[in-house]
Amino acid sequence: MSTLPATPRLHHIDLLRGIIIIFMVIDHGMYYCLNYSVTDPMTIPGTDPLTFFTRFVSHFCAPLFVFLAGLSAAITEHKYTSSRAFSHNLIVRGLVLILFEFTIVSWSWSFNPLFPMLYAQVIWAIGWGFVMLGLLRLIGLHAVFIVGLLLVFGHNMFDGVSFEPNTLANTLWSIAHQKNVLELPFGLKMRTTYPVTPIVGLMALAYCAGVYYKAKEYSTKAINHAALLGISCLALYAVLRGFNLYGDTSIFTVHSNTADTVMSFLNPTKYPLSLQFMLLTVGLGLIALKLLSHFKVDFSRGFLQVLGKTSMFSYLVHLYLLHAIAWLLIPVLGLNFSDMTYGETLVGLPTGYGMSYIATLTFIAVVIGLTTLLAKRYITWKRNNKHSLISKYI
Repeated sequence: MSTLPATPRLHHIDLLRGIIIIFMVIDHGMYYCLNYSVTDPMTIPGTDPLTFFTRFVSHFCAPLFVFLAGLSAAITEHKYTSSRAFSHNLIVRGLVLILFEFTIVSWSWSFNPLFPMLYAQVIWAIGWGFVMLGLLRLIGLHAVFIVGLLLVFGHNMFDGVSFEPNTLANTLWSIAHQKNVLELPFGLKMRTTYPVTPIVGLMALAYCAGVYYKAKEYSTKAINHAALLGISCLALYAVLRGFNLYGDTSIFTVHSNTADTVMSFLNPTKYPLSLQFMLLTVGLGLIALKLLSHFKVDFSRGFLQVLGKTSMFSYLVHLYLLHAIAWLLIPVLGLNFSDMTYGETLVGLPTGYGMSYIATLTFIAVVIGLTTLLAKRYITWKRNNKHSLISKYI
């Protein structure tokens, strides 16, 4: 593999990552809001528009995080001496992320390393995406593309497949395709919130998109092609969703209420990522990259680009900040620390904990501000500690 000169950071990718971080803080922050409860897919009718669209913006986080991770992997591949070295790095990085999911990420939710439920969420899924991308890259670029297409467009064909509980087949299927709760040794359980099959497929296709983008030297023409691809994804989504043809277990329904009809149309399944879900979110994400590329290189350099450049750090920090501040607000909300359910429920807050919608948004804004300040400090630290294991993986 030839060694290419270092490429400048692509500011539109950092901007989109920064927007995703904000959407993520909103989604996770709404957990602390009174009467905020949603299903997957959301119940229509039965979910008010404010709750629906607050949750809807969070839909972009997981698929676009995965897509940008695969895209960035391709863009940085030239830094490695060979394809084998690149693949090895991806595999190790993926395994580290899986470890992170069950340690520092899980602890941010529970504040309890001994909490008996392990949540296999988006960091776990991205980790498996890196591992499988690394293995596929050893075979070749064509293998990455073909497997990516098959997994993204074909995994919904198996939505009706299931296996008996407490069998090896059920365990493997729950990890690969079906959201489930698995019994583990020592009284532990694991919830496979993000089955990995569609994640692996999406990351593989994103890697191929990154290879194309780099081959075109990050040209405006390549960005225009991305926008056209995004429009094509939305058109395919409209057909598949509008006629209930394929790609999701939920059904689009026309209601007498226009708002309910619109919400039903924008209500594909998130767990696991369905084909329709990916077409909608990634399609809009590709169009957003085109729009963001028109902003000047220094646009929001002190805010969105900071969050985008430190996406893993910001992801971890915002979770700890949300949880810690929520605990500090217990007496402010007229509740008692003695009523906490620490160790019994995931977050451990007293029964009845919650804030109004406006108070929750204020809470979220504070966390976004604090996360940005800490991320700026982390950028400085990372610049001076490039060879640290922390800076390598976070």
